[in-house]
Amino acid sequence: MKVFLVRPNLNKEITTVRNFMFGEPLGIECVSTIFKEQGHEVVILDFMAESKRNFKKYIEKYDPDIIGFTSQCSDITNIKILAEEVKQINKKIVVLAGGVQAIITPEAYFDKNIDYVFKATTRENIKQLLNQIQNNTNEEIMGVFSRKLKYQSTISACSNEYVKADRESTDKYRNQYKYAGYQPVAIIQTSYGCRNYCSFCLRVRLEGSKVTELPIEDVVDEIESLNESNVMICDSDFLINEKRLIEFLDLLEKRNIKKTYICYGSVNSILEKEYLFDRLSNNGLKAVIVGMESFDEAQLKQWNKKATVGENHKAKQVLNNSKIACWGTFILHPDFSKKDFKQLRKSLKILKPEFISFTPLVPHPLTPLYEEYKDRLIYSKEDYEKWSFGDVVVYPSKMSLKRYYWEVLKLGVPANLNWHSIKYGLRTFPPKNNIRMVFGFNQILKAYIKNILFGVKNSTHK
Repeated sequence: MKVFLVRPNLNKEITTVRNFMFGEPLGIECVSTIFKEQGHEVVILDFMAESKRNFKKYIEKYDPDIIGFTSQCSDITNIKILAEEVKQINKKIVVLAGGVQAIITPEAYFDKNIDYVFKATTRENIKQLLNQIQNNTNEEIMGVFSRKLKYQSTISACSNEYVKADRESTDKYRNQYKYAGYQPVAIIQTSYGCRNYCSFCLRVRLEGSKVTELPIEDVVDEIESLNESNVMICDSDFLINEKRLIEFLDLLEKRNIKKTYICYGSVNSILEKEYLFDRLSNNGLKAVIVGMESFDEAQLKQWNKKATVGENHKAKQVLNNSKIACWGTFILHPDFSKKDFKQLRKSLKILKPEFISFTPLVPHPLTPLYEEYKDRLIYSKEDYEKWSFGDVVVYPSKMSLKRYYWEVLKLGVPANLNWHSIKYGLRTFPPKNNIRMVFGFNQILKAYIKNILFGVKNSTHK
């Protein structure tokens, strides 16, 4: 069979960092591997990377039997539009939907033009799907919701299977994939799950609290095979396992692998292994994304963070001592007052992360915070595209929504355009990459300014 796997174009109304954090579609690269293992022809179409997409032309040229779409929360409308386009061209084409949003709320894709929705993807359920299509049968498939079965009786209790990504399938796009100032960059995941059960975290609800690690030699084999010199390790905490980190470094040194790495790491993991960071730096670790979240001890405790404000500062210093950048992430609470925003600005001047990112608190329906904030939501939980972690989704309690966006702007501009961060960018990245990041940051500013001037549309409250 001929299979198309598609990442749709991004909805322009969504507030996103796509301009400077735009990675490869790792999920459908893994699905491509499964289809190819079973003897089928696969073409990946990444419409986030194609400046001029012509979906109809691709369908007419390749005449696929199956088209599968990957999904983030911001993709739903575009996927439904593309699915309708597919069925208008050829009703016999089988349409699949999968990805993060299909795992979280598969019902978002229960649509007359979508035949199967994958809550999880495994070699076995892909095999069952293909047998079902070829034999025109309608049995239940583990982890898959079928339109023919009215989405009600399909068994869904399974999880994604690890599969090595088919990176050859995205060859023509790979030079476009970027993470902040690093481009091109490859993405690799070496473990699943998270030991930190933070109350706001969606990832732990998707992958579980048990950490499952891939054999480190397999990981290094894959890294060595990558054409890209920059590698983003997207584990929730790559620094968690001391023994595994040492094995990782031993293999890099033994094979003389010279690449640049960015990873996520918790404050606790950094402080537990301070002695390893000089060696990590010598082997290419350039930046660690650290979820510091708040400068308020009570708030950190409430969110079940396992680190204190003082430990956040110590972790940043550990990284800087080894010439590794600290990319700090922070959550903006809907109960912030003007004084809180002022304190956050003051605290950032002291901490001085090389990069800073802010996310409004998003009490996702899968987290315990949803019940706490559901009466203050600006959007309903069915407004999937507004739960993209870029927009404010909870009405502020101590100021108007417009004023809140204004305070976010007052925080974001000096936090990201301060001399410390500018020097870091100029020292670390090529000029064109710095220009691209500034442009991407300005896109977010424009979205927030629009909300300040014209208000928020389509909210659940008037």
